[in-house]
Amino acid sequence: MDHFQKALHDLVHTSEMDAGQIADTLGISRKILTNKVNPENAFNKLTVHELFAITILTGNGVVLRAMQAELVLSTLKDAPVSILDAMINQGKECGDVFAVVQEALADNRLTERERSKVLKEVDEAIGSLERTRLAVIAHGR
Repeated sequence: MDHFQKALHDLVHTSEMDAGQIADTLGISRKILTNKVNPENAFNKLTVHELFAITILTGNGVVLRAMQAELVLSTLKDAPVSILDAMINQGKECGDVFAVVQEALADNRLTERERSKVLKEVDEAIGSLERTRLAVIAHGR
């Protein structure tokens, strides 16, 4: 089962609303809904409008995240790093954020120069988290 198909399945089966409630709101039967998100079913799939409605209704962005990940992976020029390498780098980046914040707030003030340094380190940590996400998505593919 590919990442996107699993996300469709999870959208209906792991949201706080149950499949019956979602189906009722869409005006279709529970059986039809579960058939549409069944990864083994190759023909009867959710329409874009149904997918959008379910995403808004449940507040569950699992399919959007899967689509984004697939798009990013398809445009990568280099293979993502390993999960372990990504996590090691993530730890370093978080440590850098802590260090620069501690240094900046040592005098209980935050100057514009210090704010800029902190934000730079935060941006690097966020980038490292993105690389970790890609490593997890790409693992085993």
